[in-house]
Amino acid sequence: MVATFAVVDDDPASLRMLSDILNTRGDVVAEFSSGREALNFFESGRRIDVCFIDLLMPDISGIEVVEIAISLHPMTLFVMVSQVEAKTLLANAYAAGIEFFIHKPINRNEILAIADRVLEKQRLRSTLEQIENSLAEVRSPKVTKTEETNEKTLKKRFQLIFSDLGILGETGSRELQAIVLRFKDTEEELSDLPLKLIYQAIARTEEEIQSIEQRIRRIIKQALGNIAVRGLEDLHDEYFERYASKYFEFAEVRERVLELRQKRASTVRINIRKFLIALYTDVLLCI
Repeated sequence: MVATFAVVDDDPASLRMLSDILNTRGDVVAEFSSGREALNFFESGRRIDVCFIDLLMPDISGIEVVEIAISLHPMTLFVMVSQVEAKTLLANAYAAGIEFFIHKPINRNEILAIADRVLEKQRLRSTLEQIENSLAEVRSPKVTKTEETNEKTLKKRFQLIFSDLGILGETGSRELQAIVLRFKDTEEELSDLPLKLIYQAIARTEEEIQSIEQRIRRIIKQALGNIAVRGLEDLHDEYFERYASKYFEFAEVRERVLELRQKRASTVRINIRKFLIALYTDVLLCI
């Protein structure tokens, strides 16, 4: 299926340039020169895969549009494109739910790279939703109302945490979820078992263990990077304060922030077990 885009920008030149670039990755089905026009589009029930939107517009800000549109269309992903560099506004944009913030002037290669990344995330989220719907259809009809409620609660908690960490729908999120649920009633094993045995507990074959380890390590490093970005912009960012010390070692976060500041490739070693235990605690604490 061809990806669909919308572009929102009050600058005609930027609007035209973004549309031309994105049309090489799918179909730009809507262009808007104001926030109100875009909001009317989303409120009408129309749905697109990805929306590239300016931050500052004369009527309604891009942040306001994103907040309302995401509440109406949770599956639509947003990328903000703006000249603004104020850290507070950047933090507010990420808090509203955007995936990426691109600084103007517009760079074709950067736009295409970000478009590819968000489309891949969109594809993974759709696949995950299809799998979950298929599993729901084959569940035993004897499941009690309480069990159904608990399953929904767990799913919402995973989604909320993964969204906060910027890894919702990313490769490896299913394995993290599977580990937490596998050790749901045996927390001490999650704390004591060698990591290889933890991976083995959710693997279908011996050959899959290494792949699971690589996916989990990769997604935790991605989560660390996302949280470090927030800390780099604002040490008092609510997501940074909520997750940095609980899910990661202080030295890990400090080193990743330093790497980002110096624009170095990451060589940080991560404490996988600490992340797993923190996730376990946040998801299952009240069940």
